[in-house]
Amino acid sequence: MGDEHLISKKEVLAQMGISYGQLYRWKRKGLIPESWFIRRSTFTGQETFFPKDKIVERIGRIKDMKGEHALDDLAEVISEHVNAKLQVAFGKLKQLGWFDEELARSCGIVEDEAATLSLRDALCLAVLKKLRRSSREEEIELANRTLNQAIAKTGIDLTALEGKTLHLLRKQISGAGISAEISVIVIAREELIVDPEMRRIDSVDLAAMLQQVKLDLAKCCGPEKHNEESSENQADGRKEHE
Repeated sequence: MGDEHLISKKEVLAQMGISYGQLYRWKRKGLIPESWFIRRSTFTGQETFFPKDKIVERIGRIKDMKGEHALDDLAEVISEHVNAKLQVAFGKLKQLGWFDEELARSCGIVEDEAATLSLRDALCLAVLKKLRRSSREEEIELANRTLNQAIAKTGIDLTALEGKTLHLLRKQISGAGISAEISVIVIAREELIVDPEMRRIDSVDLAAMLQQVKLDLAKCCGPEKHNEESSENQADGRKEHE
């Protein structure tokens, strides 16, 4: 990861308008992955940096949900409303930026207002949606098969995806007057080292994508906003933490 894609902790706090305590409380709650806290040596000593796009997007999502849920309860809200099986109307799902009807069919999801959507299906949709901007149709199908195989090995514990990244690679091969390009999907836990002739086309951090999906679904499918009295009571509690 190049330095141009990192942002310092001090910059994150200033840009996003949050405190040191909030940042590390969200880390303890599992809302911000441990792997995003990157220690680097600087001329002033050791400092913490983050992948810029990911941390800014994630904190924005968390802040958006503060109006509906007490901040310290956010992780519990996600666990309560986003579990192994979700009863979610397709009308609500279509409000989410990563939902795509064509990709849903690719994942074997049939549009039905009364259908049950699993968290693994939601993750599949979100990953394929991200890949679509840089992938061919056959690569989307390959990614879908590979991702389903990887998820199947985790059972129902999708936290086993922590630290794993899905990579789309391509390689040009030629011989006997024939030239072709092959596509490869790899899911790896460590930094990927491959044939230098392989080009990395796109990558998806699976744990980060899973958490993004959970946040989206909790916001979309959670309870209605609290009434005024409840909100005032929660506001009093939040002041102790902000």
